[in-house]
Amino acid sequence: MKRIPLNALQKALISYLTANEKVPVYDYVPETARPPFMTIGAFNCKEAGTKYEDMVEVTVQINIWSTYKGKFEINSIANRVIVLLQTKQIDLSEDEFLAVRQQVDFFEAYPEEETGYNGVISLIMLIQNLQRSES
Repeated sequence: MKRIPLNALQKALISYLTANEKVPVYDYVPETARPPFMTIGAFNCKEAGTKYEDMVEVTVQINIWSTYKGKFEINSIANRVIVLLQTKQIDLSEDEFLAVRQQVDFFEAYPEEETGYNGVISLIMLIQNLQRSES
């Protein structure tokens, strides 16, 4: 693993989701934010390359936050986002990475104690580093 794509992936995900979904996406949630909104959650990055290819498998969570008192809003937003994530590969070329494979692993939604629902979409991506190493 010569480079980790986490910053590039977060930037590309926020850009892609913002351009294609009406629910706002935040890296840092401002105090003025009103649900529903999404945040980019936990990342996991592990080696997946070969002797000749610098690749990593990344799991990223996309959190959806809602104050709606039932599951309808969370499930509706999640459905739209999952369709988006399975329709087009995330473009990482600006940072010299390539999304080789991208799939939604799972979605879960659960009630928050006082504030509505939280939904989590788990996205798994195989990402190749395209930047030539300086030897």
